[in-house]
Amino acid sequence: MGAMYCLPSDIRANVAGTDAGTGTCAQLEDFQLEAAIAQASAKVSAYVGTSFVIDAADPVIVVPDLVFTITVQLATFYATLTYRKGKDLSQFDPVVLGAAEANKTLQDIVSGKIEVAPTAPADPTDRPGHVINTLPSIFTYEDSGTVPNRRGGIEAAGAPGARFGEGWY
Repeated sequence: MGAMYCLPSDIRANVAGTDAGTGTCAQLEDFQLEAAIAQASAKVSAYVGTSFVIDAADPVIVVPDLVFTITVQLATFYATLTYRKGKDLSQFDPVVLGAAEANKTLQDIVSGKIEVAPTAPADPTDRPGHVINTLPSIFTYEDSGTVPNRRGGIEAAGAPGARFGEGWY
Protein backbone atom coordinates (compact mmCIF):
# COMPACT_ATOMS: atom_id res chain seq x y z
CA MET A 1 0.00 0.00 0.00
CA GLY A 2 1.33 3.47 -0.89
CA ALA A 3 1.52 6.58 1.21
CA MET A 4 -1.70 7.71 2.86
CA TYR A 5 -2.12 11.47 3.04
CA CYS A 6 -4.86 11.58 5.66
CA LEU A 7 -6.40 9.40 8.39
CA PRO A 8 -9.80 7.79 8.88
CA SER A 9 -10.46 10.37 11.60
CA ASP A 10 -10.05 13.13 8.99
CA ILE A 11 -12.81 11.61 6.85
CA ARG A 12 -15.06 11.20 9.87
CA ALA A 13 -14.44 14.85 10.81
CA ASN A 14 -15.23 15.90 7.23
CA VAL A 15 -18.71 14.36 7.32
CA ALA A 16 -19.45 14.75 11.04
CA GLY A 17 -21.82 17.72 10.84
CA THR A 18 -23.92 18.12 13.96
CA ASP A 19 -24.80 14.45 14.38
CA ALA A 20 -21.30 12.89 14.48
CA GLY A 21 -21.68 11.52 10.96
CA THR A 22 -24.80 9.41 11.46
CA GLY A 23 -25.96 8.13 8.09
CA THR A 24 -22.63 8.87 6.39
CA CYS A 25 -19.44 7.07 5.51
CA ALA A 26 -18.20 7.92 9.02
CA GLN A 27 -19.89 4.69 10.10
CA LEU A 28 -17.54 2.55 8.00
CA GLU A 29 -14.77 0.52 9.60
CA ASP A 30 -11.22 1.90 9.62
CA PHE A 31 -10.02 -0.63 7.04
CA GLN A 32 -12.76 0.53 4.64
CA LEU A 33 -11.83 4.17 5.14
CA GLU A 34 -8.14 3.31 4.72
CA ALA A 35 -8.94 1.69 1.36
CA ALA A 36 -10.66 4.91 0.25
CA ILE A 37 -7.69 6.95 1.52
CA ALA A 38 -5.23 4.72 -0.35
CA GLN A 39 -7.24 5.16 -3.55
CA ALA A 40 -7.42 8.93 -3.12
CA SER A 41 -3.73 9.22 -2.15
CA ALA A 42 -2.69 7.23 -5.22
CA LYS A 43 -4.73 9.50 -7.47
CA VAL A 44 -3.28 12.64 -5.88
CA SER A 45 0.28 11.26 -6.20
CA ALA A 46 -0.33 10.49 -9.88
CA TYR A 47 -1.60 14.00 -10.62
CA VAL A 48 1.00 15.80 -8.52
CA GLY A 49 3.75 13.62 -9.92
CA THR A 50 5.36 12.69 -6.63
CA SER A 51 4.87 10.73 -3.45
CA PHE A 52 5.44 12.67 -0.26
CA VAL A 53 7.30 9.86 1.54
CA ILE A 54 10.69 11.29 2.50
CA ASP A 55 12.58 8.13 3.50
CA ALA A 56 11.44 4.59 2.63
CA ALA A 57 13.40 3.05 5.54
CA ASP A 58 11.75 5.35 8.07
CA PRO A 59 8.58 6.56 6.31
CA VAL A 60 8.05 10.16 7.25
CA ILE A 61 5.31 11.85 5.32
CA VAL A 62 5.21 15.61 5.06
CA VAL A 63 2.03 16.44 3.23
CA PRO A 64 1.34 19.96 1.96
CA ASP A 65 -1.98 21.36 3.16
CA LEU A 66 -3.42 21.39 -0.34
CA VAL A 67 -2.60 17.71 -0.89
CA PHE A 68 -4.18 16.85 2.47
CA THR A 69 -7.37 18.74 1.61
CA ILE A 70 -7.68 17.16 -1.84
CA THR A 71 -7.09 13.70 -0.39
CA VAL A 72 -9.73 14.15 2.31
CA GLN A 73 -12.31 15.27 -0.26
CA LEU A 74 -11.59 12.42 -2.66
CA ALA A 75 -11.35 9.79 0.10
CA THR A 76 -14.67 10.99 1.51
CA PHE A 77 -16.21 10.57 -1.94
CA TYR A 78 -14.79 7.05 -2.39
CA ALA A 79 -15.84 6.06 1.13
CA THR A 80 -19.34 7.42 0.50
CA LEU A 81 -19.61 5.27 -2.63
CA THR A 82 -18.70 2.26 -0.50
CA TYR A 83 -21.15 3.26 2.24
CA ARG A 84 -24.03 3.80 -0.19
CA LYS A 85 -23.32 0.51 -1.99
CA GLY A 86 -23.66 1.96 -5.48
CA LYS A 87 -26.76 4.08 -4.89
CA ASP A 88 -26.85 7.32 -6.88
CA LEU A 89 -25.68 10.55 -5.34
CA SER A 90 -27.27 13.88 -6.21
CA GLN A 91 -25.08 16.23 -8.23
CA PHE A 92 -25.60 18.73 -5.37
CA ASP A 93 -24.55 16.33 -2.62
CA PRO A 94 -21.74 18.00 -0.60
CA VAL A 95 -19.56 14.92 -1.07
CA VAL A 96 -19.96 15.10 -4.86
CA LEU A 97 -19.30 18.85 -4.87
CA GLY A 98 -16.18 18.34 -2.74
CA ALA A 99 -14.86 15.66 -5.08
CA ALA A 100 -15.55 17.85 -8.11
CA GLU A 101 -13.63 20.73 -6.51
CA ALA A 102 -10.75 18.39 -5.64
CA ASN A 103 -10.61 17.10 -9.23
CA LYS A 104 -10.65 20.69 -10.57
CA THR A 105 -7.77 21.54 -8.25
CA LEU A 106 -5.84 18.51 -9.49
CA GLN A 107 -6.37 19.69 -13.07
CA ASP A 108 -5.08 23.15 -12.09
CA ILE A 109 -2.00 21.53 -10.55
CA VAL A 110 -1.31 19.58 -13.75
CA SER A 111 -1.76 22.70 -15.90
CA GLY A 112 0.58 24.72 -13.65
CA LYS A 113 -2.04 27.19 -12.39
CA ILE A 114 -1.51 26.02 -8.81
CA GLU A 115 1.75 25.13 -7.09
CA VAL A 116 1.41 22.26 -4.63
CA ALA A 117 4.08 23.48 -2.25
CA PRO A 118 4.24 27.26 -2.64
CA THR A 119 7.32 29.18 -1.57
CA ALA A 120 7.36 30.28 2.06
CA PRO A 121 6.77 34.04 2.51
CA ALA A 122 10.37 34.79 3.55
CA ASP A 123 12.02 32.72 0.78
CA PRO A 124 12.97 34.16 -2.61
CA THR A 125 10.71 33.16 -5.47
CA ASP A 126 11.59 32.13 -8.98
CA ARG A 127 8.19 33.27 -10.29
CA PRO A 128 6.91 36.22 -8.26
CA GLY A 129 3.21 36.87 -8.40
CA HIS A 130 1.77 39.84 -10.23
CA VAL A 131 -1.61 41.44 -10.64
CA ILE A 132 -3.40 41.13 -13.95
CA ASN A 133 -6.07 43.82 -14.20
CA THR A 134 -8.51 42.95 -16.94
CA LEU A 135 -10.85 45.89 -16.34
CA PRO A 136 -10.68 48.60 -18.99
CA SER A 137 -9.87 52.18 -17.99
CA ILE A 138 -13.44 53.43 -18.21
CA PHE A 139 -13.59 55.78 -15.24
CA THR A 140 -12.15 59.28 -15.12
CA TYR A 141 -11.55 61.78 -12.34
CA GLU A 142 -14.83 63.46 -13.19
CA ASP A 143 -16.73 60.24 -12.42
CA SER A 144 -15.63 60.43 -8.79
CA GLY A 145 -15.91 64.21 -8.45
CA THR A 146 -12.14 64.70 -8.08
CA VAL A 147 -9.36 66.37 -10.02
CA PRO A 148 -5.56 65.94 -10.07
CA ASN A 149 -3.75 68.54 -7.96
CA ARG A 150 -0.36 68.90 -9.74
CA ARG A 151 1.39 67.43 -6.70
CA GLY A 152 0.75 63.81 -7.65
CA GLY A 153 -2.50 63.51 -5.74
CA ILE A 154 -6.17 64.23 -6.19
CA GLU A 155 -8.60 66.58 -4.49
CA ALA A 156 -12.29 67.23 -4.55
CA ALA A 157 -13.51 69.07 -7.63
CA GLY A 158 -14.39 72.65 -6.70
CA ALA A 159 -12.09 72.72 -3.66
CA PRO A 160 -10.06 75.93 -3.18
CA GLY A 161 -7.17 75.78 -5.65
CA ALA A 162 -8.73 72.90 -7.61
CA ARG A 163 -9.16 75.14 -10.64
CA PHE A 164 -5.40 75.70 -10.62
CA GLY A 165 -4.84 72.29 -12.22
CA GLU A 166 -7.86 72.22 -14.53
CA GLY A 167 -7.17 71.20 -18.08
CA TRP A 168 -3.65 69.83 -17.54
CA TYR A 169 -4.69 66.18 -17.49
